[in-house]
Amino acid sequence: MAQHQVGDYEILEALGQGAAGIAYRARQVHTDEPVALKLLVDQVANDQAMQQRFVREASVAEKLDHPGIVRFRECGVHDGQLFIAMELVDSGSLDDVLAEGGALPWREACEVAAQACDALAHAHDRGVVHRDLKPANLFLTSDGQVKIGDFGLARDADRHRLTLDGQTVGTCRYMAPEQVRGDDQLTGAVDMYAIGCLLHMMTTNDCPFTGETVVEVFEHHLFTPAPALSCRCPNCPPALDKLVARLLAKEAADRPGATEARDTLQSIIEGREVAPLAVASEASRDEPIIEPNLTERLKANAKPAKPTVSTARLAAAAAVVAAIALVALLASRG
Repeated sequence: MAQHQVGDYEILEALGQGAAGIAYRARQVHTDEPVALKLLVDQVANDQAMQQRFVREASVAEKLDHPGIVRFRECGVHDGQLFIAMELVDSGSLDDVLAEGGALPWREACEVAAQACDALAHAHDRGVVHRDLKPANLFLTSDGQVKIGDFGLARDADRHRLTLDGQTVGTCRYMAPEQVRGDDQLTGAVDMYAIGCLLHMMTTNDCPFTGETVVEVFEHHLFTPAPALSCRCPNCPPALDKLVARLLAKEAADRPGATEARDTLQSIIEGREVAPLAVASEASRDEPIIEPNLTERLKANAKPAKPTVSTARLAAAAAVVAAIALVALLASRG
């Protein structure tokens, strides 16, 4: 991209690109604050339908004000080009964590989902359904906050739909059955189904339904009973197993709402049936304990373990080296 400034924003570097938009790290000139700046890619920049969808995405984001949702700053036009300025979230996404470290401990998975549900409760109360929840759309801050972003497929009940009736939208592995069918009247229950898929993904490193093709995945969402989480994550609490089963119910009416799911997840985290976390030793109880926040624990889980070599293997290697040296010595004397 040739230009280095869009409106009051100085473009610093590219953050990522989707099918229709590209996000940049930028700096708001008059405040010197970092922001995320989203622009339409050149291929669709002049497409009227995409421009309308871009503006609607901004209008949806503008009505949401919650610490668990990426904050909207402004939408504008610069030299005929639309842009959206958003809060810059600084510690990557859940997708990054899962790609680097695989499955999470169930406690951390519950914390991620509980924060997401709290944000969804705010959105659903305002008539906004996200419709595309997935690890790549859950962002992490350095202080342990999970933030939902990318409302590009969101449906706002107070405005025109952002997609055509009967059109299937969303990422296939996290889509509720009614989304797969392209039902007209979608509710917040589609986001709760996605939360069930996310919990399964976070704790097992696999989605509940997979397949060789999108059609095969869709058929599983529609007709295959959801696998019990406990079969793939044996150490998960029974209450979590039960909650995920409810979240993955085929009928939208059978799924819990965002507030109920959040409260249930919180009770699971704090519940008496769950083994308590390790207690500090007697020697350290007088010292203040600084617990790592959620993002720090997720990042620690993603770090690959350092390879270790057992004492037995070291001894065996040493014996091999000694034998080779002895053979060489004897050969030289012969």
